[in-house]
Amino acid sequence: MRSDARRRATARLVSVAIGAIGVLWAVANVHRAIAIDRFEGLADHLLRFKTFDDTFSSAVLQSRSAHALSSCDARAQRALIMLEIPLADAALRAGVAGEFDLRNGDLTSRAKKILSCAPSDSFAWLVLFGLAVQSGRLGPDAFALLERSYETSPREAWIAVRRISIAAPVASMAPEATRSKILFEFRQLVRDGYVELPARSYVRSHQGVRDFLDTEVSQLDVHSRLRFKAAVANLTH
Repeated sequence: MRSDARRRATARLVSVAIGAIGVLWAVANVHRAIAIDRFEGLADHLLRFKTFDDTFSSAVLQSRSAHALSSCDARAQRALIMLEIPLADAALRAGVAGEFDLRNGDLTSRAKKILSCAPSDSFAWLVLFGLAVQSGRLGPDAFALLERSYETSPREAWIAVRRISIAAPVASMAPEATRSKILFEFRQLVRDGYVELPARSYVRSHQGVRDFLDTEVSQLDVHSRLRFKAAVANLTH
């Protein structure tokens, strides 16, 4: 019972912080150039981990252009996924179960559409893992999704910084082989100067996970350790 309670508590602490690059294509050719310019700006915005307000995101998701997108247009589907994730998270936090279930279903569907055309798309596997974590499903099937993300993109920074924000807080529940990958990626990101999201993951983690992460940090050079500790301090004061 204690293990189940801790698992549910950990899942509630984990927020899905996944960004994506995508270009939304208008249906009519006459509006195509306008749509490209508009959503290239959107893509740049998303890559910097910035967000739009809920009204804007909802309008884009409900637009005819969004509904007309090809299931195999992975870049555009990624952009729509990123826009919908904060809306799903807000519904979950507000206790609006119906809306959360609807958006969770939409996100699952989009990720699976990407994988039906591109089975090696690491982002889509990561989205499915993030949804499992957010729903408190942390069994072997969930961590198999994370494994697929690692297998298909072991060293891409734009994936790694997003993956660690989801995976690190639940590292203690992962199978040993998967946990080793999480910890290795955490250490590599901090060493390479990507300290913000690892620091946020550290702050959100319970003490058992922090013990694992502290061991990884202790193996870094002095400069990296100090930079990480400063990032953590900024988040906790």
